[in-house]
Amino acid sequence: MGIIGLLTLILISSNFARIINLVDIADHPRREHVGAIPLVGGIGLYISFIYGAFVFGVNSFYLYVLGSLLPIMIVGIIDGITGVSIRPVFRIIAQIIASWIVIITTDIYLKDLGDLFGYGVLYLGQFGIPFTIFAVVGMCNAFNMLDGRDGLLGSVSVLIMTALLLLLYYNNIVYQWAQIVVLSVLLYLAFNLNLFGQKRKIFLGDHGSNGLGHIIAWSLIFLSQETNYISPISAVWLVLIPLTDAILTFIRRIKSSKSIFYADRLHFHHKLSDQLFSDRLILIIISTITFISCGFAVIANILDWKEYYLTFGYITLLIILILLGFIRSDSSDKES
Repeated sequence: MGIIGLLTLILISSNFARIINLVDIADHPRREHVGAIPLVGGIGLYISFIYGAFVFGVNSFYLYVLGSLLPIMIVGIIDGITGVSIRPVFRIIAQIIASWIVIITTDIYLKDLGDLFGYGVLYLGQFGIPFTIFAVVGMCNAFNMLDGRDGLLGSVSVLIMTALLLLLYYNNIVYQWAQIVVLSVLLYLAFNLNLFGQKRKIFLGDHGSNGLGHIIAWSLIFLSQETNYISPISAVWLVLIPLTDAILTFIRRIKSSKSIFYADRLHFHHKLSDQLFSDRLILIIISTITFISCGFAVIANILDWKEYYLTFGYITLLIILILLGFIRSDSSDKES
């Protein structure tokens, strides 16, 4: 009944979205779709998460996370309406407020980062609160940046949550929350990848991509701080693609003396597209990399690898990408 209800909801909300102009129109060089696509994926996911959480049962922490999504959803939906423009800073403010809601209601945040450098556990104390907010807001925007090709962000999200599902299953835990997220996002992907036809195609919208980043970030924080199933640094490998793309993007923008809100065509998926890779092949390549990095993180946790190996391994990867020119700017890009 849940799936049938969600299917009906998406179809109804898609028609309503067209009426209020909550659509993405291909009126910018960075947008390569055709026609006006309803931005209701995030709305559908949000309702599906709430339904699944109450029907199947989850840790109460995730209920607070769902409640905290309201500022992100409201600002993102309003901003998605054609003709309405909200300054990027207000999306950031909504994300900060959402993170504060979780921290105040649960007292859960990054209190330690594990044995990052081989000198013992790095405790953050109360500094963990602003650090956590910075990390969650960064992840929200990292996910938003990745949402540039059909199925891309949804597939990466499914792989991340499936990795957590398998890791906890290995520890004899049925991770209901991950099951709810995975099944909900898979249903969204069916619409986004045209399995129900081009006329029923939908996009996540900024509220959806930011919301997924928020949810996955807090899932990783909870598991790394309140359980011993994953180490904090292994979370970096689980979100390898969105995190690395965002870090290189911010370095590139700062290096070029541009605003952090500057929009360009230098993300991983754009670089692959410029090399004439098809959208399907881009989806396969980035999903494969995510599959490998998530598998690496799962194995590292199961075998209890030294955490500083993962830290220095990631730093090495970043250095290699920088040496390969991934922080070079392109003067042809235009701010949007």
